[in-house]
Amino acid sequence: MSDFLHVRGNFRSLSTSLKQTDKAIHRSVLSSLNRATQRAKTETGRKVREKYVIKQKDVVETIRIKKAAGNALQATLTSKGHTLPLIRFAVAPRRRLKKAPKSLKAAVFRGGTKKPIPGAFVTKAGNHTGVFERVGKKRLPIRELRGPAVPSMAANEEVREHVQRVFAEEMAKRLPHELDRRLKT
Repeated sequence: MSDFLHVRGNFRSLSTSLKQTDKAIHRSVLSSLNRATQRAKTETGRKVREKYVIKQKDVVETIRIKKAAGNALQATLTSKGHTLPLIRFAVAPRRRLKKAPKSLKAAVFRGGTKKPIPGAFVTKAGNHTGVFERVGKKRLPIRELRGPAVPSMAANEEVREHVQRVFAEEMAKRLPHELDRRLKT
C-alpha cells in the first residue's frame, strides 16, 4: 500500500512539472513572437527604404504592432496611412526659388531617374512646404502632388517576402534561446 501512495506522489510531482514546462514553453513562444514581430517592423522600414526614396522614420511611424498575449499566440503587424506628400521623396529643387526652374523633377523609386513634372512648383502653404500644381489657368486653386502610401510600399511583393523570411529566421533564433532561458534548472 505504501508503494502505491509513493507512485501516486510521483505522478503528482510529474503533473506539476509538466504544467510548469508547458507554461514556460507558452511564455517562450509569446516572447519569441513579440521579438520577431518587432524585428519585422524594423526590417519593413529598411526594405522599403531600399526600394523607395523615403526616410525609414516615415515608414516605421505608420506601422503598429499588436503583441501576442495571454492564450492568443498571434502577433500582428499593420501599416495604415494615406499617400505621402511628394516633397518627402526625391524632389529637385526642394525649396522655393526666386526664379522658378523650367520644370521640377521628382523620383519615387531608388535608383530611378528624376522625371520632370511640368507646371509643378515648390511653395509653402501654411506651415507646410510641398510640391503643388495649379488646378486651372488661374493662379488659384492649387493642389498638392502626392506619392504612394506606405501600406502600398510595404505590400510590395519583394518587401513582403523579405520581411517574412526575416521573421522566420528571427523565430528560429529566438525560440531556442527563450526555451533555454526559461527551462534551465
